[in-house]
Amino acid sequence: MILKDDIVLLRAIEEDDARVLMDLINDPEVENSVFGWSYPVSLSSQKKWISNITNDTAVRYIIEVGQEAVGVAIISSVDMKNRTSNMNIKLLKSARGRGIATHALNLIIQYCFEELNMHCLTANVIERNEDSRKLWLKLGFNEDGILRQRIYKNGTYHNIVSYSLLKEEYYARNRK
Repeated sequence: MILKDDIVLLRAIEEDDARVLMDLINDPEVENSVFGWSYPVSLSSQKKWISNITNDTAVRYIIEVGQEAVGVAIISSVDMKNRTSNMNIKLLKSARGRGIATHALNLIIQYCFEELNMHCLTANVIERNEDSRKLWLKLGFNEDGILRQRIYKNGTYHNIVSYSLLKEEYYARNRK
C-alpha cells in the first residue's frame, strides 16, 4: 500500500532505489547513528539484495519527496499475535532537518494503527542520537527505559533508549 501526504510519498523499494540505499549504508554518519554494523556495499550487491527481498516480518518503504528518493522507513518485528512492531528510519543528509522524517513516520504510525491494527509501536535509538530521540518524543512516543551498553560503535559501548506508543495514546493525541 502506498502512503502519502502533501510532503512525502512512501512506496515499495524498486531496483532503481539501489543507489540511495547504497548511499545510506555507506554513509559513516548514518552508520554511527543506527544499530548493527555495515560493511561497504557495492551497487551490484545492493541490487541483488533488492531482488531477494521477501515478505518477511518487515515492511520497507522508500521515502520520496518531489519524485526523488531520499530515505527508507521500516516497520520491523511485526508480531500479529501481540499486535506489536518496531519502527526505524534513515534519511540522506540532504533530507534531514526538513520535517521529512516526521511526515513519513506519521504516515507509518497511522498505517500501523488503522490498517494493521497494531496495539503498540516501538522504536530504539542509540542514546547519543539526540535528533532521533527528540523525533520519537515529538511523535508522541514515551521513553520506556535504557538498555545499558548494547551497541558497540567506534571502540565504545553505547546505551539504547527504548520508546513506545500505544494505540489509545495515539488516538487520544490525535482527536480533533
